[in-house]
Amino acid sequence: MINILSIGELLWDIFPDKKILGGAPANFAFHARQFGSDATLFTALGNDQQGLELEETAAKAGIIMQSSRVSHPTGTADIILNNEQVPTYKLNDNCAWDHIPLTNNLKKFAAKADLIVFGTIAQRNFESRNTIKKALELSQAPSKILFDINLRLNFYTKEIIEDSLSAANYLKLNDEEESVLKIIFNKNIEQIISDFNLELAILTMGPKGSRIITRNTMSECPATKCEIIDTVGAGDSFTAYFIINYLNGMSIPESQKKASNVAAYVCAHNGAIVQIPEYLKS
Repeated sequence: MINILSIGELLWDIFPDKKILGGAPANFAFHARQFGSDATLFTALGNDQQGLELEETAAKAGIIMQSSRVSHPTGTADIILNNEQVPTYKLNDNCAWDHIPLTNNLKKFAAKADLIVFGTIAQRNFESRNTIKKALELSQAPSKILFDINLRLNFYTKEIIEDSLSAANYLKLNDEEESVLKIIFNKNIEQIISDFNLELAILTMGPKGSRIITRNTMSECPATKCEIIDTVGAGDSFTAYFIINYLNGMSIPESQKKASNVAAYVCAHNGAIVQIPEYLKS
């Protein structure tokens, strides 16, 4: 069983008519556990009612986590869906997950994890950024590190991206983020993979499918067709299912196709926390 540490934001996704548990690291941890890994989320919640409800909701969903309680409000993200049901986000400032502490348990988990997953959003504040940096430094070969670049709302700098890429083995990005990277570095994704010595990049492109790019190969897969309700969390489910299958020895094309089927199932349901049926896991 693959031991996974996911570190970063856990928050409420606030829709006009409801609120749903969210945050890319939380979504990844949820799906990774569904797919047979031992995944644990490290995050921070506020000493408030939102935090209590979020902790209870995460537990009911089956997310295994260690959450520090801090003197900042629990994270929220106001979500607006466009005509294609693609979300835009407005996150609250200086919230709990901006202040994830480097606990002794986090150090222990980082040192033994087979895979550490992190992104850019939780690095917008120095405290969480420093915690993530220290956790990554504790990772030991042959363990792997997955960087979900997640470029939203300018919560990043070139320095953060460079440091994160330098620490990572795998990169996850979507087509919009690929365009931003090309502008930042004035290089294509293949050159970035080479420059930062990455093993592969997972590129999701919505209805245009996905590409898995290594130093020497590229695998393309069309998107699995579905009736889209919303796309929240689809990329996280794709990444979790792909990387777990890949680490378990499945070929890139087969892992990619299975991940595409899972992502389509998530798109056909509300929110990111979707129970995947057994026939899609096999």
